[in-house]
Parts: sequence; structure tokens; C-alpha cells
Amino acid sequence: MKKLSMYQSERPSHKPMQLASLALAVASVNYLPNAVAQDNDLGFGLLEEIVVTARRREESLQDIPVAVTAMDSEALRSQNIGELSDLGNHVPSLRISNAGASTNDPIISLRGQRPNTAELNQDPAVPMYFADVVMSPSQGTNLAMYDLQSVQVLKGPQGTLFGRNSTGGAVLVQPKAPGVVMGGYIEAELGDYDLQHIEGAVDLPVNDVLQFRLAGRKLERDGYQKNVADNALHGEDYWNEDSEGLRLSTNLELSDRLSNLLVLAYDKNEMLSRVPVPSAFNAEAGLGAAVNTFFNYAGQLDQAIDRANARDKFKVETDVLSHESVENHFAANTTTFDLNENLTLKNIFGYRKLKFESAIDADGTAMPIFGAATSHTESVTYNPGTLTKESEQYSNELQLLGSYDRIDWIVGAYWYEMEATSRDELSQILGLNPEAPAALPAVWIPQQSPNGDVNNKALGLFAEGTYTFNGTWSATLGLRQSWDERSVTARNFTTGSADMFPSFLLPVCGVTDADGNPLPADACKRTVTEDYASPTWRASVNYTPRDGMLMYGSVATGYRSGGIDLRGTDNASLTPYDEETVITYEFGHKADWELPFGSLRTNLAVYLQQYSDIQKTEQAIVDGSFGTQTANAAEAEIKGFEFDVTFAPSADLLINLAYSYVDAGYEKWDKTVTAQDAFGDDYLLTYDNTDAEFTYIPKQSLTGSMVYTLPVDASLGEISVMTSVYWQDDMVSHAESHLFDQLGWSEEALKSAMSTVDVDSYALWNLRLDWRNVMGSNFDLAAYVNNATDEEYIVGGLNVIDKLGFAADAYGAPRTYGASLRYQF
Repeated sequence: MKKLSMYQSERPSHKPMQLASLALAVASVNYLPNAVAQDNDLGFGLLEEIVVTARRREESLQDIPVAVTAMDSEALRSQNIGELSDLGNHVPSLRISNAGASTNDPIISLRGQRPNTAELNQDPAVPMYFADVVMSPSQGTNLAMYDLQSVQVLKGPQGTLFGRNSTGGAVLVQPKAPGVVMGGYIEAELGDYDLQHIEGAVDLPVNDVLQFRLAGRKLERDGYQKNVADNALHGEDYWNEDSEGLRLSTNLELSDRLSNLLVLAYDKNEMLSRVPVPSAFNAEAGLGAAVNTFFNYAGQLDQAIDRANARDKFKVETDVLSHESVENHFAANTTTFDLNENLTLKNIFGYRKLKFESAIDADGTAMPIFGAATSHTESVTYNPGTLTKESEQYSNELQLLGSYDRIDWIVGAYWYEMEATSRDELSQILGLNPEAPAALPAVWIPQQSPNGDVNNKALGLFAEGTYTFNGTWSATLGLRQSWDERSVTARNFTTGSADMFPSFLLPVCGVTDADGNPLPADACKRTVTEDYASPTWRASVNYTPRDGMLMYGSVATGYRSGGIDLRGTDNASLTPYDEETVITYEFGHKADWELPFGSLRTNLAVYLQQYSDIQKTEQAIVDGSFGTQTANAAEAEIKGFEFDVTFAPSADLLINLAYSYVDAGYEKWDKTVTAQDAFGDDYLLTYDNTDAEFTYIPKQSLTGSMVYTLPVDASLGEISVMTSVYWQDDMVSHAESHLFDQLGWSEEALKSAMSTVDVDSYALWNLRLDWRNVMGSNFDLAAYVNNATDEEYIVGGLNVIDKLGFAADAYGAPRTYGASLRYQF
């Protein structure tokens, strides 16, 4: 059985069937296009060994007691994975959704763990690492997916091997390192929606001591959505892309024992934002009554939603020239020093500077209701209020790795600090509708939120070791201590003017003078600081009954730091919330089987996660104003399993099928809300929200692929065809919908609200044809179709049907096709 390392930097050779192993793998199996061996005369051993670094050292993927999905550069290119969001369509249990309709604000969920917001002051449940440096916050992390060596998805709590602590897992993205031989590639791609993409990289070795690699990309594409509203923006394309990236890597081999790798990167994306598609309106909930008064006369809003529900989801109505821009500056420096044959010292320094701007039409209609503030004299604006997030982070991780006799171990220390600012120039909860009847009072409720400064600091000490008792049994133990300090200076307020809502004349920041009188809006400022600390650990027992088979049982704990709500406005919403914790029990089985008719790989992981003090960011209406509050609201239990089969009946055919089941539900969640009685009077209602479902988490998902290499003469090159499918079960967009019938709505309002909750299941089919070494040359041709059936499918959205009386969905990309020409030298 041959080894395939995911960390080779040389140009891969083009052997027959090297492409033919697009092994979609879940729960500790490979997903690599080079996973079919060529040199077994008996026809057995067709699946190659995959070498990864999930435990910070090179090991066989099938030998480690950790659930991992791994993809190398050829798999990423062959599956046309060019953005972070594409991963969610290829790996069950992993979903990449978005904060609202933003494209550059991804939320990564894994095995049901999904934060419901992506703010600067909150850690992700599943952080992304690039070149071993954590990328937090998540904005702009979708732009790093080019010229990669590998992507690894680690499942379950992480922290005894990594700098940052996490409860759900980690996504490790590794760029290609400089090679020792001059070479590289250039690739040009054209597709529908006027796609134009060029990408390339070159290795520039100076000598055996110093090597460089320069990589870059430029991508332009027209928008998937077209505005069909009867206004000045009619015909405008939305959800386009204009992105570019440049990366320089430098490897310095100072001696046989000392080396240094420096990675510098710059990424930028400009686009007209994706427009959400409105799905329902509830005039009886929260601010829905105000929306109904000012925007739904003669049923205009109802009609707009009816039109949206009846037409193509890529034809939208909007009154805002929505836009997004993101700019990343990144540096990672890794120094490795082999102290002796058994000890290695490694230092990883990281730096990242981010600027993210967005102005989004949150309501997805041609009316100025929610989202970016529009003009108050016209129905269309070309310069909406912009939300700007800027952050600068530094980190340093020091590791000492050792091996002695029967034990392999690592100890490490980690430091991280981020300073960030969020500035909301102006957004609106309700706008001024110039077409409203003159008899109606004027209403314009502007908001500046999230608006403030953030300072996050983290320290960690961690260690993990594996002791091998004999050739059959081993045990792993890891420990970690984390310290976090969170500081938020909030400057949020909502103000405005309305005859019907006099409370809007005052800021709602909760700041008063000595006599208790509210201060003006520009005085809405408050700083809150809180410290957190927690120990976490991991233990596993590993059993290897034979070569090619592993069984393990593990218990791991995870911790996500508490914090302060950046959108907070008063004492309640600025109260610090506690850390979130999880304990995960897992059993895994990995095995390779040599059969008379080919090679088989089966992998199984069964897990139970007990989740405590879940950080829930909830929308709320306080004194007639919309806001949010984050609190430790609930306990939950997530149980599930992942199973996959990879089968190579011959060196020309590879088949893979992977399935994931995630059952995520709240075990304890008591909540108090404001409801109305039959006379229209408010009262407090406390209810038990136990058994509520997690939002945007499907219970079942399935992925499969089949790759066949055509039996053509080697002088023609290598031709293979691939088909893959991703299917996921239905899911919900609102966790508390089972309690809507207790809020006093009419039957019609309840029916409208419930119509938005269930998100339908869907299947995505992808096709690809690859012709490698065309006629014996160094040229490669490829053609592909993604989402071949043009499925309309929901990936996220904003369902606040019980607070703002509104729900809107964010859809995934439509059918796309294209072709590429690649030259390798």
C-alpha cells in the first residue's frame, strides 16, 4: 500500500487513474483524487494510504483516533471548490451558511454546532486555520481557497493540540509551500454569467537554502440575481463577484535542523450583495403592526411577497444598490528547529488585518423597510448607509513535539489578541415611504447597531500524548487551560420620529444623567469587561486488532469563551454571558478490506454531545424598539453518526458513498416573552422551549461520487468523467415555531408564520470531464456543470417573523457551467 502525503509541493505526476479517486470521505476517511494505487498485480490494495497532520505531525489518516475529512489540491480543483462555502456541498455534517444574506460573512457549523450570529466579539464554534493561524473573525475567510496543498476538517472539540479552543471542530487550510524545483502552473477558466477566472503559481528556488512560491488569482463574474422592480435599479445584476488574491511564500532552510516558512497574503472582494428573498409577513407580531401601517396599505407588501414566492428565486425586487467589500492582509511565520532526533521546537506567529463593509437590503423588497438606510425623498438610493467592521489580530503559538520509546507527545503555549471596531453609519428598522398616503404620520426609525469597539485576549497552555502499550493497544490523553478577557465598548442607539411611537424620540441606550433623564443619542456609550477561564481535556483508548483496522473510544470537552453583546444598549443586553461548554463521547471504527473484486474502505463514527450554557443571541422588542440580547439560554444534546464506504473495484473506477445523521435538540430552555391578551394588553409569558430544533441543521445528509477513467491509449493523455451528488434533509429556520400558537396570533397570521419555518430538502448534482496531459502535452482541459438540475435551495436567511413580522431566505447558487485550460511547467 503506497503512501500519499498531502504535503508534497512538487508537481504531481500524471499516472493513469490519478484523477479517478475523488473519494468523498466523511468521518475519518480520505477525500483525495490520488487515492488509487497502481502497482498491485493481484488487483488488491487499490486504496492508497493518506498521510495527514491532524495531530500536528505526519500520520496515516486511518491510524489516528480522530474523525477527519481530508482533501488535497487535486480533489479541491476537480470538485470545483473555489470558495469556503463550496465545502458544505461535499462534506456531510459540515454546513457553510451565512449571516443573513452576506456572502463574505460565513458561519461554519459541524455536527449540529452552529452559532446564530457572526459578530466580532464571539468566537466561532468551528474556527478556520490558514497556514496554522486562526482566522477570526470569519469575514473574508471564503477568499483563501486557491493554490492549496490540503483542507482538513477535524470533528469534535479541539484544544489540546491547537492554539485556539473550540467546541465543534476546526477547518485546517494549508497553502502550497515552495518547491525545490522551478515549476508551476497557469489556469484560465471561462463560464456562464460571464465568468472570467485566471489563476497561477510558480516555484522560484534560489538554491537549496532559499525557495520562493508566488501565487495569485483574479475572478470576475456577473450577478446571479437580477432586479425586476419597477424603479431606477431595474435590470441591475446582484450577487456578482470581483475578487483578487496574491500570496508569497518563502522557505528558508538554514540547516538540516532549522527552517523557516513565511506566508504573506492579500485578498480582496467587491460585489453587489446577494438580495434575500422575502417569504412571509406577520402583521400581528412585534413591529409587524408598524410595518403593516406604513408599508402594507392596499396590500402592497403582501403582493410583493406573493410575487417573490411565485417567481424564479434569482429574480428579485430591491430599492438598494446593496454592496459588500472585504479586504484581508495576512502573515504567518513558522520556524521549526529539530533539537535532536526526538525533539522538535516549532513557533507559529500570525497576523491578520481585516476591513469588511456591507450595505444590505434586509427585507428584499422595493420598499425601504429593513436594512441599509435609503433616501427619504426617493424610493431608490445609490449610497446607502454602510456597516464597517475592521479588526487587527496578532497570535503566537509555541510547540514542543517529542517522541520517546512508546510515547509521542506535544506541549504548547498560545497567545492571541484582537482589536476591532464596528461602525454602522446608518441602517433602518422602518424607513420613510414617499408613496404612503399623506394622512399617515411620518415614520423613520434609524439605527446604529452593532456600533462599538472590541478587544479580545486569549492565553492557553495545552498538552497531549499517546502511549503505545503494544502493537494492539494505545491510549491518548490531552489537557488544556484557557484564559480569555473580553472588553466591549458599545455605542448603539435607535432613535427617530413618529407620531404613533413617541418613545422613538429618545435613545434606547439606557444612559441617563444624575436625575435619571435620558441623555442624547451621542452619549450612548458604555464599556464592559469580563474575564473567563476553563480547563478542558481529551482522552481516548485505541485498539488495532490487525493492520488496516482501528477502533477507538474517546471523551473530549470543549469551551467557547463568554463575552458581551456588541449590539447591547442597556443594563440587560450588556450583561456579560458565560462560557459555553460541551462534552463529546465518540466511538470510531476505521478499516481497509482487501476483497477478491477490489478494495474497500469503511469508516464509522458515532457520537453524543452534551451541550451546556449555549450562547443564544435573541431578537427582542423593548419599548417599541428592535434590539438583540445574548445570554446563556439553554442546554442541548446532539447525537448522531457518520458512515462512509469507498470502493475501488479496479484501477479505473472509484465509488464513494457517505451518510451523516445529526439529531440536535434543546434539552432545557426556559424563556420569558411579551405577549398580548384579547384586549391588546401586554403580559409576560414564560414557557418551556425543551425539544426545540436547531436552526439550519438538517438531520440527514448524503454525498456520493463515481469517477471512471476511460480506457484510451496513453499517448492521448488521461480522460476521466466524474459525477457527484449532495443531498440533505429538510431543516427549520426558526427554533421556537412550536410555540407560535401561544402568542395570540390569528389563524391567518399563524399559518403565514408557519409557512416560513420548514426548509425543504434538496439534492445537488455536479458533473465534470477532465482530460489530463492532452495528447502527451503539459496541458489539461476540463469542463464542468455544478447544480446540473438548477435546484433552488435555501442555505440561510433571516427569520424574525415573531419580532419584526418578517422572514426572508438566502438561496444557494444556480446551475453554472464552465471550462478551463491549465498549463503545468
